[in-house]
Amino acid sequence: MSAVLTTAIAEFSAGDLCVRIPSGLFSVLPFAPAWTHPGSLLEQAGSARAAELAEEAAKREGATRALQVFGLLDKADAGIAIFSGLRGAVKAYRKEDGAWEVDPQQGVDAALKVLGIAWAAWSLYEGDAAKLASSKAGRAILAWYVAADLVLPFADNVAEGGVGLVTGVIDRYTPDAAAQLAAMGGPDAAASTTALAAILGTVKGLAAQGVQAAGPLNGWAKEKLPGVLGGADAISGAAATAADALSVYRYFGTALVAEVCVAEGVAKAAAEQAAKAEHDRAAAAAQAEALVREETSRREAEAKNREASAQREDYSLAAAEPASSLQNAPIKYTRQSDEKAGLPAKSGCFGCAGVMLAIFVLGAASTAWAALG
Repeated sequence: MSAVLTTAIAEFSAGDLCVRIPSGLFSVLPFAPAWTHPGSLLEQAGSARAAELAEEAAKREGATRALQVFGLLDKADAGIAIFSGLRGAVKAYRKEDGAWEVDPQQGVDAALKVLGIAWAAWSLYEGDAAKLASSKAGRAILAWYVAADLVLPFADNVAEGGVGLVTGVIDRYTPDAAAQLAAMGGPDAAASTTALAAILGTVKGLAAQGVQAAGPLNGWAKEKLPGVLGGADAISGAAATAADALSVYRYFGTALVAEVCVAEGVAKAAAEQAAKAEHDRAAAAAQAEALVREETSRREAEAKNREASAQREDYSLAAAEPASSLQNAPIKYTRQSDEKAGLPAKSGCFGCAGVMLAIFVLGAASTAWAALG
């Protein structure tokens, strides 16, 4: 699997200028998030599976386009918007004249940056650019834009006319910036003007807060930037290679895409884990039920076997009982049996009764004859 997001994140480390300088600026901006380098994709995702799913999410057209747009913002005009503010801060530190001179191109660049931010957010959030402010990296992008592209470059405007003149730069130069962005990003960049309407209120609100923090912001830049950049003389050399030296938008843009995709990857990984746990639970329940059925069937079979065995035993006893009765019964002799055996017939009770009856009859007859005689 192509690790586009992993590769993009790996281009930046905690010691890079594009990480250190924004962190310093944010320390004096009350509306900026507390920012630290988020680390590798695996560190952000917390598991290999969540990181894998985050990479899959980063392949969507919206995420891919967002990365491309943030890359364009750092390459536009050789980093004029980024380095004019920082260079001006260092010149002010060195007490050079013309420290805050602003070219109209600076205004176009400021409008170009906010249009690009809106377009990238519109692409990443699938048409809902307002969600940009709901993410930590999104708030970091907006804070950096206000500090580096509005407050520092237009410090003289801030001093003279306040936030209205600063935010007016966006309104004034948006048409020219939109045409320039379309030339850089193609016809799809037309969505940037629609997307800008969704975040413009947030941007202007943050700009008002940025103007209030202009003093601390300029003070930090004058004091810290020379040391951070390795000396004031390093500014001109860095400005010549702005896209490589300070790719802040690409850095924060990568962090934003990673934040959104990691959240999706973590959610999907958790859903997969929950589904697997439910599957395992159902499988275990089915297995337990099968074991119960098997045990029930076994017991029923054993009961039937015992019943059949008992019935066979009863049949055996019943079959053996008649033979035993014949052996123990007394032998009775009958006339028929004697005759069959060739033995003299034995007279029974009926024979005795016949003899007595004959005697009685003869006696009665003798008495009768005597009476007649």
